[in-house]
Amino acid sequence: MAERREVPDFQRTWAVIALSGSLDDATVDQVEREIAQLCGEGARLIVDVSELHFLDDYGVDVLVLLAHHMRRQGGLMALTDRRGSIHEALGRGGLADLLPLFTSVAEAMAALDLG
Repeated sequence: MAERREVPDFQRTWAVIALSGSLDDATVDQVEREIAQLCGEGARLIVDVSELHFLDDYGVDVLVLLAHHMRRQGGLMALTDRRGSIHEALGRGGLADLLPLFTSVAEAMAALDLG
């Protein structure tokens, strides 16, 4: 008879999501599904917005809501943008503390790991 072993409970605490095209209802639903799979306290989410065509006020509002959601669950969220095209959209709202912006996923991971 084979020995029974306990299966470890692997919890997902990190996610990297790359958005492309536009930030709309369908995209938001996909991001929310990813967030739902993250495990509360200490969870980290990186959203790469490098391939978004543009980021309007609706998109910024969605990212702010997602970041608030992560914080309520005890996690953190950061954005990455290789091209730097959304810096202006985020900068005018004074969102640097809530939505830190990095130029690479590796840079964001290092910063969130310290947070």
